[in-house]
Amino acid sequence: MRKIITDSAANLFADQINGVPHQSVALSLTSGGQRFADTPDFDRGAFAVFTAGKVIKTACPSAEQYLAAYGRATEVFVFTISAATSGSYNAARLAQSMAQEIRPEQKIAVFDTKVAGPAQRMLAQEASKLIQAGASFTEIVTQITAVSQQTKVFFVLKTLNNLANNGRINKAVAKLAQVLKINVIGWADEQGEVQPLAKARGEKGARKALLQLLAEHNFDGQRLVIDHADNLAGALALQAAVQAQYPTCQVEIGACNALCRFYAEQGGLMIGAQMKG
Repeated sequence: MRKIITDSAANLFADQINGVPHQSVALSLTSGGQRFADTPDFDRGAFAVFTAGKVIKTACPSAEQYLAAYGRATEVFVFTISAATSGSYNAARLAQSMAQEIRPEQKIAVFDTKVAGPAQRMLAQEASKLIQAGASFTEIVTQITAVSQQTKVFFVLKTLNNLANNGRINKAVAKLAQVLKINVIGWADEQGEVQPLAKARGEKGARKALLQLLAEHNFDGQRLVIDHADNLAGALALQAAVQAQYPTCQVEIGACNALCRFYAEQGGLMIGAQMKG
């Protein structure tokens, strides 16, 4: 059996992707010894209570969680959130070593996607298509490695407080955005680190700035995936703006689960896109 594993930052919890077995491994939020797991039964009310007025940290899955997910699959393809922002990749690699001590014949590929959310999900979906097409393990690794270099995640955020408090972005940048009440548009760079790229007032200005960034970075205009944090209206407005500029573009809209919602914060958008080679 061939299997795809993602950590929960991909916002992907289906048992299958295009008919290929899939399993999500949960990241979590922690505070004062309590843990909120990023699982498919996400409850927004419980999440709001857990995070309200607390210092929240995030925690990666354990190697044992990954090892259990690998199971007895003959080939496993693992897609983790950027190693620059989480220990999930390292845990998955440790589990790979543990698994192959038990079953040396088991083939496991662990990808540091250098992205999160919708872009991470796009790579897992691409792998599923290659599996269904009958590509070999080596062919899939080679193709995904190439595609991942062109797959980017952008964000449009109303606040950067949680990113700043967890060391993902400069606190001065977050404070300035808060004081000026502006939207910050950015991406995960080639090292997978969160970087602001532009600022804009209002959602309309933010959409315009994002479209300009997509064009500057050679968006291929074929497919865009948007995950929102309680901002379906903003996601739909962005969909319309993208399709006005790229009429043949397919746009998929999804929702942020716990971890991505924590970092995107209320009203935030995460955007996955593939650039031209």
